[in-house]
Amino acid sequence: MKTRDRRQIAGIRQLLPILTLAICCGTWLDAADWRMETVDPGGGGKFSSLKLDKSGNAHVAYYDEARHQLKYAFRDRKLNKWFTISLDSTGGFCSLALDSKQRPHISYLLGNGKLNYIHWNGTSWDKQTLEINAKEISFYTSITLGPKDYPRIGYYEYWGLGDNYKLHLRNVAWTGERWEVNTIDTTPGSGKFNSIATATSGLPQIAYANVKAENAGLRYAAWNGKSWAVTVLEGATEPHPVYSVAMALDKNDEPRIVYTDLTTNVVKYAAMEKGKWQIQPVDSVVEAAYPDRNGIALDEEGNPYLSYYDAGAGVLKVAYKLNGKWVTETVDQNSNGFTSSLQIGQGSIWMTYSDASGRSLQFAYRELGPSGTGAEAQAASQNK
Repeated sequence: MKTRDRRQIAGIRQLLPILTLAICCGTWLDAADWRMETVDPGGGGKFSSLKLDKSGNAHVAYYDEARHQLKYAFRDRKLNKWFTISLDSTGGFCSLALDSKQRPHISYLLGNGKLNYIHWNGTSWDKQTLEINAKEISFYTSITLGPKDYPRIGYYEYWGLGDNYKLHLRNVAWTGERWEVNTIDTTPGSGKFNSIATATSGLPQIAYANVKAENAGLRYAAWNGKSWAVTVLEGATEPHPVYSVAMALDKNDEPRIVYTDLTTNVVKYAAMEKGKWQIQPVDSVVEAAYPDRNGIALDEEGNPYLSYYDAGAGVLKVAYKLNGKWVTETVDQNSNGFTSSLQIGQGSIWMTYSDASGRSLQFAYRELGPSGTGAEAQAASQNK
């Protein structure tokens, strides 16, 4: 018996009491379908950002905290094998996007509070430290590629001295000749958890949290070509703290957002439907992780899949809808699951995340099957 199979069997045995309880309570938790791999044993794994290319290969940027390094991993679909490389010294909070040639572009922070950008140009890695007039750039960056594969990066900026400081959300975009910076939201505290994407029109959209006590909430902004239009989804009438924001756009460029509501410890899903926002509770967590990031991906029909880590229970979960109701399943436990990144492709769900120590990058995947078979169909059958 292979070592991996032994680990899977041991994990299933550990989950039996949980599975029994879940069936009794009407929630289906199924870990047996998930296959696990350790991408980089002892080589870090925090803040992973996963993308699948058109050939089904996986690209991941992640952080080696022990060595303070930005790392990149590539999974060759045909060889079924991972290859890893160290790219730079870093302070973490990386984000990865693939261009039209399926080449990776990565934004990340240096340890000195500077924003960096690196991409594969076809023959080598091209690295730049962006000269931005800010005292410090911290926490999450997010990258998207617009027309001509030009990068745009969202970031959280600290500016000022003493009590006269500002914390706000800005972005920097490559024009083909230079980097241009503009401010997305000047409201103090905006941008600590940000997730940016580009619509088919070439215009960017971004979801993010405001974390300042008096302004706390979930926000969304869209660029119209001249200015950013900001919408406050939660926190418009009173402070409403949220963490772990992630966003994806559907085929109609309508935003889908997952985040964790700190007032109730509930993972929520916000979706724009025909110009109107709808917010739904998905699942409760014992404790939100910090500074965690949830994952979101849409299948071919636009159905959302969400990944999130419950720090209090030490459990990584995935949630999706069946017959209009949210269903959850456990992917990993024993405090594995921090900063998950989720993708759907090649008929499967793919996920990367950190192990409990933060020193190893984990990879989990399972088949979706036609029309939501596999775990989805099992859950539907169980709930009949």
